[in-house]
Amino acid sequence: MKRYEKRRLQADAEVDELLKTDQGRTAYWEQIRVRGQSESMIGLLESTLHLPGDVIECGVYRGKSLQWIARVMADRAPEKTVFACDSYEGFPEEDVGRVDLGPLRFLARVRKKFRLATDTPARLERFFWLFGVRGEIVKGYFSDTLPRFAETRFCFVHLDCDLYSSYKECLELLYENLTPGGVVVFDDYRAPKWPGAELAVDEFFASRPESIELSSHRAVPAWYVRK
Repeated sequence: MKRYEKRRLQADAEVDELLKTDQGRTAYWEQIRVRGQSESMIGLLESTLHLPGDVIECGVYRGKSLQWIARVMADRAPEKTVFACDSYEGFPEEDVGRVDLGPLRFLARVRKKFRLATDTPARLERFFWLFGVRGEIVKGYFSDTLPRFAETRFCFVHLDCDLYSSYKECLELLYENLTPGGVVVFDDYRAPKWPGAELAVDEFFASRPESIELSSHRAVPAWYVRK
């Protein structure tokens, strides 16, 4: 296990301890609010919550950004549902191609990334229950799970799924369901580690009128499209 993964697991274990007490839960709820407010992604989310539709995140891993999203929704749109979509077991290895390799990255290693998330569904379910969030875990590969949303409307879509094939699947299966004025945020767009993400997004919007834009109103910028 790499050092950064150990640090992430340790941080999550510390959060689990906080959530055991009322005082700890209050402190963590405020921590999430403060941390999320530095994200342009959260500002974009807030700009869509008056629109019809729910919220979906594809690529959850250990749930950090999903919790920022849930925090805002609990305050501003508690009637909406946030869907947390991920295999929680890593990539489908056959879908990782050379298009997904940034500098000094190796195919065999990338194919084995993000497998340390098997405990995430249970941890998020507890989070939803403790804080009264309308959240739903959607476990599985996108090609298997996203077709169930064929009739579901969304006001906000957060894509943090790294791979060319995953971005392509998510956009093809979800974009038509985005409410006019709604937003899709691309976490990996222009990220050197994940060149396939930028390629998939550029291909998808090449024949569409929407433009890919950068929001930098807050400390952490975000690439997005508003429909």
